[in-house]
Amino acid sequence: MESTTRFDPVAGPSLWSADELTARDDWIVRLDTAALDDIAAALDGVRRRRLAIEDITAEDFPLPSMAAQLPAIKELLSDGLGLCLVRGLPVDRYERDDLALILSGIGAHIGTIAAQSASGDMIVDVMDMSHTGDVRRVYRSPRPQHLHTDSVDVTGLLCMRRAKSGGTSLITSSLAVHNSILAERPDLLASLYRGYHHRRSGLTSTGEPPLSSHRIPVFGKRGESLVCYFNAISIGRALAEDNIEDDPAALEAFEVFKTTAARDGLLYRRMLEPGDLQFLNNRTVMHGRTAFEDYQEVDRKRLMLRLWLKMPDWPDPPESMTLQRDRQALRSEGAPV
Repeated sequence: MESTTRFDPVAGPSLWSADELTARDDWIVRLDTAALDDIAAALDGVRRRRLAIEDITAEDFPLPSMAAQLPAIKELLSDGLGLCLVRGLPVDRYERDDLALILSGIGAHIGTIAAQSASGDMIVDVMDMSHTGDVRRVYRSPRPQHLHTDSVDVTGLLCMRRAKSGGTSLITSSLAVHNSILAERPDLLASLYRGYHHRRSGLTSTGEPPLSSHRIPVFGKRGESLVCYFNAISIGRALAEDNIEDDPAALEAFEVFKTTAARDGLLYRRMLEPGDLQFLNNRTVMHGRTAFEDYQEVDRKRLMLRLWLKMPDWPDPPESMTLQRDRQALRSEGAPV
């Protein structure tokens, strides 16, 4: 696809390399004794009141000793590196359901908890489910999870247990990917700004068609800010099953984007340890993980708790950069959603 559109390099705090991220620790928050005491007391409060995860607010989960840290986390996500690592939550002291409440309580100070599925799951277990036979979703398998963004503003991931081996966390600045492609293959950027159709794994309970009705850009602009949305699985499914793309430049751009994002120098690798809570801005940071080998015993398997957050005070992403456009169209036509 030929284009005369000019693309310029992007800049800002969310533009970083692996070496730059390794050299600094201002994005790491370490929980002290006072914070852990506040968390324990707040958990007791929501348990006594029997609050559901989706009903927990910041007022329901007071964390006075983190009064300075919580705004700093929000600032890191919105106007900083686009990520934050909170360390030191004593996961061995709590059961899984209590940790889900803690994760939701901390998350409520940062944004608004969002459902992660049509069935309304608010906290999702990221775990190898081979023992059940259901490993169709990558996050329920030991397979590698390629770099991608989630369809929400912020993703939180709390590590409860590590795998027997492998399962390293991977993150990349999507701004760095943009600038690298601009420097090396500027002819491909127009295809990435134009975007791709996505195919869901099947019909959903919302009535949305499996194939997106529109192209979803990989890169877009909201004011002066660059926004990224990328899911290689759903794009690849559309390319393979629907033969939806016949432009050689677009097909090449898809492959070059994946390769560039995973390149040494851009890709930051870190093993999340039990008690680590990682927050990522999906608009500027891509994430994934390496394959892993796990224990046979279910109670020893690698386990992460995933939280999705909407950020009401952030500007909306471009309308075209969401799968929700199909749902909005169905609603305007009077279809049940």
